[in-house]
Amino acid sequence: MSSSSTIVNVAEDAELRLVRVLSQTAKSESFIQDCQACIRNGNAAQLVQTVVKDDGALGALFVMEPADEAVSAFSLLTALLTRVGREEEESLAKQLADAVAGYQIPGDGDVVAQRKVSLLSVLYNMRGNGTEKCSLLARMVEIAGANNPGLLEQGKPLGDILHDDLDSNLPTVGPKTPRIVAMLDAWQVPVPNRRALYLSAVRGVGAGSPREQRFLLLFVESYKDAKGVDDQGLAVAKEAALGAIIDPVSLFIHQRSMLSMPAIQALATQQETATLFGLLKVFQEGKLDDYHSFINANGGEAQVLKPYGLSSETCIRQMRILSLCSLSAEHEEIPYSVVAKTLLLPSEDEVESWVIAAVSSGLLSAKMDQLQQKVMVERCVVRRFDTEQWKLLQSRLKEWKQNVGGVINGLKQSQNGSSQPI
Repeated sequence: MSSSSTIVNVAEDAELRLVRVLSQTAKSESFIQDCQACIRNGNAAQLVQTVVKDDGALGALFVMEPADEAVSAFSLLTALLTRVGREEEESLAKQLADAVAGYQIPGDGDVVAQRKVSLLSVLYNMRGNGTEKCSLLARMVEIAGANNPGLLEQGKPLGDILHDDLDSNLPTVGPKTPRIVAMLDAWQVPVPNRRALYLSAVRGVGAGSPREQRFLLLFVESYKDAKGVDDQGLAVAKEAALGAIIDPVSLFIHQRSMLSMPAIQALATQQETATLFGLLKVFQEGKLDDYHSFINANGGEAQVLKPYGLSSETCIRQMRILSLCSLSAEHEEIPYSVVAKTLLLPSEDEVESWVIAAVSSGLLSAKMDQLQQKVMVERCVVRRFDTEQWKLLQSRLKEWKQNVGGVINGLKQSQNGSSQPI
């Protein structure tokens, strides 16, 4: 069988009806005749190309109502792809996607974007190649993000594909793979194509949102060694670093390992981003006094914060919450005076408001004993886990073991005493 297999006779009437529909907006006067010739000759590939090359033919799909009919018509057109050779099939699929995504039609941008996404979804669902599906998904995300961001919200088909179910700072048992990454892994999508999708999502989901930062991090994580970090990797790493400084709380769990990422580490080797890397390190590991020391040692706020549009007030607020978390990870009971000193507060009267702020962030669970002026820590995230934290954990486990042993011995003694004859 040749690369263009025969259009089955059973579908002939359906193909002719499709051609008549598309001819309503086609620009070529010979559109119907050209398409009929393709059908008579059984040339599916040529029929698709005839439709794609006409500047107006696909316009019928954008004015057809209800939308389901337009989707059905496009499904009939894409079904022709299954009747051509594999190499030609991929080329024609791309041409169809280009034609739909690039079609210009006046009207409501939201409605046009939704129709484009609906049509591209037909191609997305029928294509079996993971790399093709990834590219189509990136296109849909770009179109939706630029014209109808509501399509990317959770609860929408496209938004659910992108939604990351790890947007939580609650502790997890063992590493979990984000949904989008698991899907791309299953499709065996090459790294460059993944990065293109991540950047489409970054542009689509909204500047400054935690979801934007999540996709920036996924992009940065795709660099596995320092030698492979290119200019684009450095640029995105810079964005991700700034995002983690501006909001170190919302995606705390995901950002906690940033300093170990090769693309982030590469920032330290560049003169123009070395200070940014140093500031990120303070936000990842340091306390408020470390923050002030770093600012003073590097020329003040004008040199450290201003070039990146960072707010001193916001940075200090975030560092106080992080500092309280570090302090809570070191102690189970913390006097108000220690909290005030660590957070550089002018008065112990402000301690409770900062404890509430930390608890509200989800990073800390604690109660306050106002009579004894102490913070009672119940649970707290760990900002850095190295040898020092292992030793602390070992010490606490040993103490817990001793306490449990004491309870067990007490129970044994109680049982032995009650068994003695009166």
